Amino acid sequence: MSESRLKLFTAVLGLVGIIIISTVGLAYFEEWSFFEAFWMTIISLTTTGYGDIVPVTLGGRLFLLGVLVTGVGVVAYSLGVIISIFVEAQISRVLERDKKMKTIEKLENHVIVCGAGRVGSNVAQILKADQVPFVLIDTDEELVRSMREEGYLVLMGDATQDGVLITAGIKRARGIICALSEDAYNVFVVITARAVNPNLKIVSRAINPETTVKLRHAGADKVISPTQIGGYQMAMAMLKPAAVDLVDTLFTSRNLEIQLEEVLITEDSPLANRAIRESFDRYVSNVIVVAIIRGEQIIMNPHGHDLIVPGDTLVLIGSRQDLEKMDTVSFKD
Repeated sequence: MSESRLKLFTAVLGLVGIIIISTVGLAYFEEWSFFEAFWMTIISLTTTGYGDIVPVTLGGRLFLLGVLVTGVGVVAYSLGVIISIFVEAQISRVLERDKKMKTIEKLENHVIVCGAGRVGSNVAQILKADQVPFVLIDTDEELVRSMREEGYLVLMGDATQDGVLITAGIKRARGIICALSEDAYNVFVVITARAVNPNLKIVSRAINPETTVKLRHAGADKVISPTQIGGYQMAMAMLKPAAVDLVDTLFTSRNLEIQLEEVLITEDSPLANRAIRESFDRYVSNVIVVAIIRGEQIIMNPHGHDLIVPGDTLVLIGSRQDLEKMDTVSFKD
């Protein structure tokens, strides 16, 4: 038990104890009913003193005197402890909120996840596993508290509001994932996000497949329909189980060594203007280039002599260890 909870338990126990003792004692000495004794106890400990009921026996008066001497002190201490605990808790929440806000203000090139429900929480798990900075937004106080206890950076608010998205750092973010429970909300967030940050990568959930077109028109770069994907995957699991198992291994099994990765080639990238064989066979031989995405063109299973140019996105497959070398190995001569 924490120190604050122990203090609270002791304070409540002291209050209840002195009330019970006083009630039973007055009922015994004065031969009152328990209600009358309880009434006398409360007005005495709160120093109200209506005077409508008073002890008449010597034993009752001496007993009540003892209760007043000790009881008022117990009540004052207990109330002070209870008030201080609640005040400290409130201050702690304010400080914690300020700390999280400062953390959010420092985020750059992060991802904003709108909605911390079943879909949003799964997205958060994957982003956390890949060590991608992100912030969650949700209006459910209980859900926000639960996600914060799990160590996530969560902002409580309505993601459809411009101010909330700006607070989440949308102007500095690299992307936003709209995983709210209603398509109308997702459409509104997409419109707002695209207006605030035209260069933002936007991925949205579409509960109803017919909303996909609307979300694309609103500015979403990618629209995911869980019902369509779920139906397709179930059919493929029946028709092509081995292929589905491989895809599940690459995309959903975060603890396995084999993974997919993508690398954007910039002007100053050491891979730019080099052949695939020259860049990879020499330094990271266990990484395979599965595809090159060049604008709207997708080059599947590229040859070793194919040139890598700035703007290309390389889709790679390999072990976690070899893919991590991409950040440390120099490809320069």
